[in-house]
Amino acid sequence: MPTAPTAHTEQPTVNDCFENFIISTERVFEILGKSPTGKVTFEQSEQGDARRQLLHVEKVAIENKRLQRTSEASYIESISYQLHDIIVEEMSEYLKDTPGVISNLLNLPSNIGMLLDALTVRACSVSKLEPIVATMPWLVDDLTRIVNTARFRRKDSRGRIIIVETLRTALSFLGIENLRLLIPSLIVKRATPQITDPYPLIKQKLSSYSTGVAITAQHISIAQGINKSDAYMLGMLGNLGRCAVIRLYFRMFDKVQLHLLQECQKDKEHKRHDALVKIVPSANHLIALQHTFADALTADVLDELALKRLFITPAMRAVAGSSHAEPSVLSDTLSQARLYAQVRALHQTKLTDAKTAKSTLSALKYPQGILAKLKNIDIFTLPLVKSDAED
Repeated sequence: MPTAPTAHTEQPTVNDCFENFIISTERVFEILGKSPTGKVTFEQSEQGDARRQLLHVEKVAIENKRLQRTSEASYIESISYQLHDIIVEEMSEYLKDTPGVISNLLNLPSNIGMLLDALTVRACSVSKLEPIVATMPWLVDDLTRIVNTARFRRKDSRGRIIIVETLRTALSFLGIENLRLLIPSLIVKRATPQITDPYPLIKQKLSSYSTGVAITAQHISIAQGINKSDAYMLGMLGNLGRCAVIRLYFRMFDKVQLHLLQECQKDKEHKRHDALVKIVPSANHLIALQHTFADALTADVLDELALKRLFITPAMRAVAGSSHAEPSVLSDTLSQARLYAQVRALHQTKLTDAKTAKSTLSALKYPQGILAKLKNIDIFTLPLVKSDAED
């Protein structure tokens, strides 16, 4: 299980660091025992100097206050455990309802599997995609917005900018190859939780990670000689369970905390009420919940989508550690892509060094030459290209 940001006797793994990084960069500095660049430690500050010069009586007074705070913190922690026991129990029950997860947590329609299958086949065309996409107004809006950006903007014979207003034109201007990359990404964006206070950067980091895993998996699959579309889809959609768990945790936290506060008011439990008000969503519990539920939930979601042409569910089951699923080249590809994307994300934010990155990646058997190739690829940006209009 990922480690909490406390004192360590062992060096945290890349996965430990990354799971904390998704929530808050500062947590990684804590578990590594480092301070963010430019941050002055307490011992180096004037306040630290002053503390060392305190008279004995002042030290005693401060110690008494510290013990009082420790006692209060211990009580708040015990209330937090009670709150989270209820949250975990309710989440465990809720996540058994896979159709409910898809519609209420991931905000996806029941025919999303049909759309993914349509994208996968070689004979995919605008005419086949249009009627399915048309049933999803949010996707129509996203695609229309993208096609009208400077990157895809077109001009007519008189040099005037063409404003795309119809779905068919948007699909045609974007092109099938771009749509195969874009639509799965927009599905994950739709599923990604948007409100995650007090950790507001989760959505950006999770979106970037999903893209990084998908692009990396695509390149590894080519080197492995397996279907690159399956690898890309698995890499991108493999985070659906994580999205659902994160969204449900914040939703349940608010619900359970409010319920307990109302109970305290009714029973006049002022001390417990004051403690509950001070409790905020727990990064440690959030990491543990993802570790416990995310991958198995993703496999359940893919299974529920009843995919007929996209054969990625068995590989997801294997990655989730199911005893009924055999590891495959595709499941290995997802594991390799995830680790590589984690290392890249940490390295580009200077949260791991080249030596650690190299030793971490050496634990998995990557195809020969692929790591050198990936080093020159921006894995966190979709490689979209301006294409000719398609029918």
